[in-house]
Amino acid sequence: MPNDEFQKWMLFLDKRPIGWREDYRTALIMQSFGVKEKPEKIFSSLARIAEDSRNKEGNTANLKNSAFFMKLMNAKGGDKLKW
Repeated sequence: MPNDEFQKWMLFLDKRPIGWREDYRTALIMQSFGVKEKPEKIFSSLARIAEDSRNKEGNTANLKNSAFFMKLMNAKGGDKLKW
């Protein structure tokens, strides 16, 4: 395997660690038994996924505040974007 492919796999596995589905399923079962703690506080794999989703939301907010987005929203003759 080439080094660049290996690096991409490492990045992917950092964002979606092996076993996160099982951890999520276990967290749902624990919540059904009354555990009030957030799943990402209990399972580190879910904490990494939550952190990645927060980073993506921040990138979307940056786009919405950009000058390019304002020009896009004010474009004439096109469909209006629904954000």
